Amino acid sequence: MIDELTTVSGGDLPTGLMLMGFAGGLALFLHGMNGVTSGLKGLAGTSLSTVLGRVSGNRFTGVATGMLVTATIQSSTVTMVLVIGFLSAGLLTLGQSVGVIIGANVGTTITAQIIAFDVVRYALAMIAGGVLAEFVGRREQIRQLGTAVAGLGILFLGMGVMQGAMAPLQDYEPFLALMSVERGPLPGVLIGAGFTALIQSSSATIGIIIVMASQGLVPLETGIAIALGASLGTAVTTMLATIGRPPVALRAGLVPVSFNVIGVTLMLFLIDPIAQLSTTISPSAEQLDGQQRLAAEAPRQIANAYTIAKTGMLLLFLPFTRQLAALVERLVPLRSSELGAEPKYLDEGVLNAPSIALDLARKEVGRLGQRVLDQVERVMPTVLTGDTAALTALGDADDDIDHLHAAILAYLRRIDDDPLTEAQGDELLALMEVTSYLELVGDIVKHEFVRIGLRRIEEGVPVSDETMTGVGDFHAKMVSLLRDALSAFGEEDPALARSVLDAKPEVNELLSAAAQHHATRITADAPQRVAAYSRGQETIEHLRRLYTFAKRIARTVPDAE
Repeated sequence: MIDELTTVSGGDLPTGLMLMGFAGGLALFLHGMNGVTSGLKGLAGTSLSTVLGRVSGNRFTGVATGMLVTATIQSSTVTMVLVIGFLSAGLLTLGQSVGVIIGANVGTTITAQIIAFDVVRYALAMIAGGVLAEFVGRREQIRQLGTAVAGLGILFLGMGVMQGAMAPLQDYEPFLALMSVERGPLPGVLIGAGFTALIQSSSATIGIIIVMASQGLVPLETGIAIALGASLGTAVTTMLATIGRPPVALRAGLVPVSFNVIGVTLMLFLIDPIAQLSTTISPSAEQLDGQQRLAAEAPRQIANAYTIAKTGMLLLFLPFTRQLAALVERLVPLRSSELGAEPKYLDEGVLNAPSIALDLARKEVGRLGQRVLDQVERVMPTVLTGDTAALTALGDADDDIDHLHAAILAYLRRIDDDPLTEAQGDELLALMEVTSYLELVGDIVKHEFVRIGLRRIEEGVPVSDETMTGVGDFHAKMVSLLRDALSAFGEEDPALARSVLDAKPEVNELLSAAAQHHATRITADAPQRVAAYSRGQETIEHLRRLYTFAKRIARTVPDAE
């Protein structure tokens, strides 16, 4: 079909074949881009979260991080999703994220630089080599590299198909006349923005412009305008990534939108100087004339101009990252009650990156654990001396615990398990277990301790100072062990976990002392002594159950036993 297209000249265009060729080439290009992103992201592994998680407040470090990560995985969208996840999780401040985001905008220019070279001839060899590495590679890194190389080859093949599909336009006078009309940069910007918003890839838009330039169909100034428009089109992709997220995610989404809208507007007035600079630093084909010279020179010139424009935008904004963050914070204010009982760290945008998703889930489990610990700390004063309202409030606190428990388990079940390593699989299981244990502890408080307190009020059971002291000591120890178990789990501290497990003899001593005290109550001449004994035995039994769950949590820590 491509041969048929390239032999047509002058007369009517084979419109149907051209559209099929262009659509098929674009599909190959996008599929290849996904392969490159997937392979490189898998190859980078947990280093992505490490790099982003350790970024400092230094704006220069943030910019370098954004450029590095985006150049590595070839997708500013993926970088944005990671940043939104870390921002939502509280691992990055908005000020820190601004540098990363504007750096990611420059990192995307590496794609334009690669595809501006005449790389189509290597496409099939790269596909063959990449697929071979995927099939025969023994190490996961080799297979991921094969996926990236094969994806790059498919991307280049798609470019070749699009080049062949558009070749007839080289000699089609109506099209050439249309492209030669001077309309200013605005139409080109709108075309680039609209097309990028439609296909959700600025790299694909830049690739198509470079393909058209390689056929002598797009002059430099028009190509620059469309490329700048592609930057605006990415704003749609970014805002889509914030749908259903908390307001902090919307803040992160507005940063690249503001950066690109303001930056592209400024660059529109500098298209001519950018074009001149790009022409100066790009290879020249003086031996050619007209359409042939345009075809030889324009791809490199457009790629260089795009890099110049993006770098210029970065340099303009770099001194004002704090001001940009302040502007976005003013546009999207946060309510003090925003977090409430809702998940704070869970970010669905990173579910296909297990290392990051598991880190965020661990933080949310820690948050759940703190809520449960707060509830357990309130148990004894409320059960022994609280009124009905206080007991009801203690039980109602379990509703928030149940809500977080359900959200965490739902999130963990949605983590993509295909790329999970054995260690990550074990961590996923441990997170689910600890989440369930904490929910059960909350149920003990709501259904057992609250019931005991209400029965105390109903039966008029008095609480002696000795009972307050004995049960209070046992309760304090259980709270301490549960806190240590949660800390050991959160910090993956096997020594602290072992201290929880080794506390069994001390717990048995306290349990025996509390039981002995209540045994003496049954023979004492005191009012409601039978009821007091029954409520006391129930109380220490359910306190003992708290230690059971503390031990189970501690055992989920690697090397605890």
